[in-house]
Amino acid sequence: MIGGMLWSVDCTLSRFAYEEIRIVGDVLFLAVITGAFHLDGLADTADGFFSHRPKERILEIMKDSRIGVMGVLALIFCLIMKMSGIAGIKHPVSSLWFIIVPGLARTAQVVGLTLVEHVNSQNALAGNFYQRNNWTALLFCPLPVALILFLDIATGVIAILLFSLLVFGLFYFSKKIIGGITGDTLGATTEMVEAFFFIFAGLTIFF
Repeated sequence: MIGGMLWSVDCTLSRFAYEEIRIVGDVLFLAVITGAFHLDGLADTADGFFSHRPKERILEIMKDSRIGVMGVLALIFCLIMKMSGIAGIKHPVSSLWFIIVPGLARTAQVVGLTLVEHVNSQNALAGNFYQRNNWTALLFCPLPVALILFLDIATGVIAILLFSLLVFGLFYFSKKIIGGITGDTLGATTEMVEAFFFIFAGLTIFF
């Protein structure tokens, strides 16, 4: 649904705005539609993980509403990567990536919520989303992948491999640092998957 709305936003801006406005407008839409919730998770995760502190202190830093240098840098580079990738998505057929990329990012969330151990949180609301071993939650995860294969078989296979390596690498890193995942690390994963695959989509024009 978010991808479909993003595709509509991009089509509209492509008709009535110059290129730079289209690119910024797409990225702004992704931030607004989620209330910048995942970007906040990215900043908190960067501040905590790169503080080089013990696990308990890392979790405290991640809960702190203030943002540090690492969080600011993570946000800047993430947004720049998204804009750079979106700039390369121009062909009508390749615009399907606007639907695919947000879908892949949310698929990563579902995989994490289903397969990865969750660090206990004081936020009871967050616990409602954890679906450990609820395999039916994975039912619709293949849909974004199927859309990539529809674009191109070879590109789809490469994208699947990269998605698997990226997502499980991020989850492994999170488990190594804090023993599992939290809402913040899931938000960070969402943003990093989006940024990576917008870059990937922009590069496919050269394939």
